[in-house]
Amino acid sequence: MKTYKLILLIWFPVLIFNGCNHKPEVNQSISAIDFQIDSLRVKFNIPAVAYGVIKNDTVLLQHAIGYRDIETKEKAQVNDLFHIGSNTKAFTSFLAAKLVEQGVINWDTRFFDVYPELKNESKSEYAAISLKQLLGNRARLISFQNESEKYPIADYEKNISPDLSLPEKRYAFIKQVLQYEPIPWYDHPDDRYSNAGFIAAALMLEKASGKTWEELFLKMSDDLNLGAQIGWPDDNDPEQPKGHINPKAWTFDINKDIIPLPEFLKKYHYFNQFMLLNHPSGNVSISLPNFLEYLRLNIRGLNGEDNYLQATTYNDVFNGYSDYSCGWMHENYFVPCFHHKGSSGTFNSIAIIEPNKRVGIVILINVANADAINALAKLLINKYVTEAHS
Repeated sequence: MKTYKLILLIWFPVLIFNGCNHKPEVNQSISAIDFQIDSLRVKFNIPAVAYGVIKNDTVLLQHAIGYRDIETKEKAQVNDLFHIGSNTKAFTSFLAAKLVEQGVINWDTRFFDVYPELKNESKSEYAAISLKQLLGNRARLISFQNESEKYPIADYEKNISPDLSLPEKRYAFIKQVLQYEPIPWYDHPDDRYSNAGFIAAALMLEKASGKTWEELFLKMSDDLNLGAQIGWPDDNDPEQPKGHINPKAWTFDINKDIIPLPEFLKKYHYFNQFMLLNHPSGNVSISLPNFLEYLRLNIRGLNGEDNYLQATTYNDVFNGYSDYSCGWMHENYFVPCFHHKGSSGTFNSIAIIEPNKRVGIVILINVANADAINALAKLLINKYVTEAHS
């Protein structure tokens, strides 16, 4: 779910900123950034870009340019929802951290402590996998994103009732996955990356709390006033941004380089099942301002403040493991930082935290384009992290 290849391989100038007393030279600087971002938007053929920067509790930049729908040319708005793909993993880890604080579950709770009935029919290599390992991509479960891994959906559906609830479907899926050989241990976290691991973690949270992942997530969103939505931005409001695809890459006989995702593809059986199963690992939409507010909480927590979580818990979330911990990569991405990308094939997102300089960056686009995300991120990192402190 990290890259555009996921879907291909699996079936198938209003400027908004904080305050009114900015000096003229600051306004000119921000306008220059907008111009540069719009230039990249055009270069990479992106319908819309929403982007923002927060530093020391101040929103330095918060803007949306381009189109919700490349065909209707309806302008994107700063409060629009964008699908964040695998950045959902940070939110699943966040609600797991809250349950840990409440004593509902522990980081070291083992999967089979919660689901003992599955142990005998699962591969013995999984016997000791824990919540922390699942959220840190260290349980060696399949990544559930490559062509060779589409078979779990076919396998788990063989004898499954269509009337099952989503938690029951996730349970049946993970039951099947635990019977597969574990992936080899890889040194780099990209190679250990697992959507299935986060689905298994969500099952643990559901059993321990007595609530579905959906209930837990929406309560957390309400508690934090995030306005997040499970699913696509336009599921409940057709005027929200549309995800886009290159029809030629899908072998459609359409002489265009980019179109909104056709509705029939969104409902295509295996694609739809994939997204439903992946709610906890990659199927959430949120607005730019609310994503920035979420980063603000995390930045404060990493700098020793107790808020929704305790400061020590933030440390567990971000530093539980050295390279990938609870939905966050911890490595050099133009600068040393915490970051994570997300894409379900029709949107792309990236969230970046540089805690020492108290900077957070969010970029959201409504087409899958990893090169574009990298170029946009490099621009904002250079301006608001590197250049600002050189």
